[in-house]
Amino acid sequence: MMTDTSDYLARLDVALRDVPHGIAAEIRAGVAEELSSLDPDAAERRIAQLGDPAVIAREAMDAGGLVPPGPWVPPVVPVRSPATTTRGFAIAAALVLSFGGFLVPFAGWVVGAVMVGLSSMWRTWEKVVAICAPLVLFGIVMLFSLAAFTTTAVEVHEASGTGSAPDIANPLVPDLFGFHSAIILLVVLAIPASGLWLLWRMRGRTAAS
Repeated sequence: MMTDTSDYLARLDVALRDVPHGIAAEIRAGVAEELSSLDPDAAERRIAQLGDPAVIAREAMDAGGLVPPGPWVPPVVPVRSPATTTRGFAIAAALVLSFGGFLVPFAGWVVGAVMVGLSSMWRTWEKVVAICAPLVLFGIVMLFSLAAFTTTAVEVHEASGTGSAPDIANPLVPDLFGFHSAIILLVVLAIPASGLWLLWRMRGRTAAS
């Protein structure tokens, strides 16, 4: 029967481990002293009366106004959103797309296009329009100029009947100044407009929209 008493005290020690040391020691000493003064049969009956050691520990916690510790929960570490999801990155991307080419010709615009592609603030079709529209416009200007010059050369050659083209001004052909003006207009208006259009499209949006 001493085994039963020792086993009960061992279970009581485990149950009282969350109870403050002073209270736990007092309870354990009282129970041990009481059981040691009883004969085996009386000790067995007293153990049955005392009940589950976990209940004794819980009653001790409740009496002292203590809250047993809950399971350990790891601290929540806030996850920082990638920079490409922020409004600040998107605004910088649109501005670099608009004006980066003026600071670093062509390369600045390429950097802006890459930043726009990485940003999550715009839909895919908006990025495609902003990046490709100036390129398409540039291609149209180049094709129109090439076609006009080619057509004029053929017409002048057939009209002259010789291998050399006479010095005749053709109104279909944009002169050098007009061609350069078209390119300048493209750079000054179309490229900045694409970035500013992205800023306009971004209004009222958040990183999650």
